[in-house]
Amino acid sequence: MVHENKEIEIKIKIDNLQEFEKKVLALQPKVIDEVFQRTIRFDTNSCDLEKKGIFVRVRSGSKNTWTVKKKLEKVEQEDKYLQRNEWEVEISDLQTARQMLIALGFEKEFIMEKYRKKFILPTAEITIDRLPFGIFAEIEASKDEINRLTKLLRIKASQRITVTYWDLHDKYNIRHHLLEENIVF
Repeated sequence: MVHENKEIEIKIKIDNLQEFEKKVLALQPKVIDEVFQRTIRFDTNSCDLEKKGIFVRVRSGSKNTWTVKKKLEKVEQEDKYLQRNEWEVEISDLQTARQMLIALGFEKEFIMEKYRKKFILPTAEITIDRLPFGIFAEIEASKDEINRLTKLLRIKASQRITVTYWDLHDKYNIRHHLLEENIVF
C-alpha cells in the first residue's frame, strides 16, 4: 500500500532577513545549518508532466532525494495554501537516478540552485531559501499550524505566496525580460 503524503505550505518574500530570522529563532526551533541544494526537475520534451501538475525531481544537498509531487485535484480557489501530494525517497546515487529518469523518457531537465536553512519545530518546518532572484521563507505544516505561525511571525495574508519557485521564477523572468529556464547562481 502506498502512503500519500500531503504537502501543505506557504511562501513569503523576505525583505529583512535578520529581522525574520530573529522572529523564527524566538520560537526556539532546532536549527539546521544552511546547505547548498541543487534540484534537477525532469519532464518530457513537450513538458507533459508540468501540464498534468506533476513534478519529478532529484535533489542533492544534506541528502540525495528522488521526489514526485502532484497538484491536488480539488483545492478550493480561495485556499491560501500550496497543497500537493508528495512522495520522496532517499537515494544513494543521484547520477544513476538521473539516468533512469532519462531512460524513462524524461529528457528535459530544469535546474534550480538555492541555499536553504531549516528551522524545525514540533509541528512545522520553516525554511529560509536564498535563490538567485530573492530570499523567501517556506512554512510547511497543517493549515491550522500555518495560521498560528503566521500570526506569531506577523505575516499578513497579503504576503502569502502559494505557487512554486518555478512559478515565481517565470514571473521574475517576465518582469526582467529574461528567458532563463534554469534557476542558477
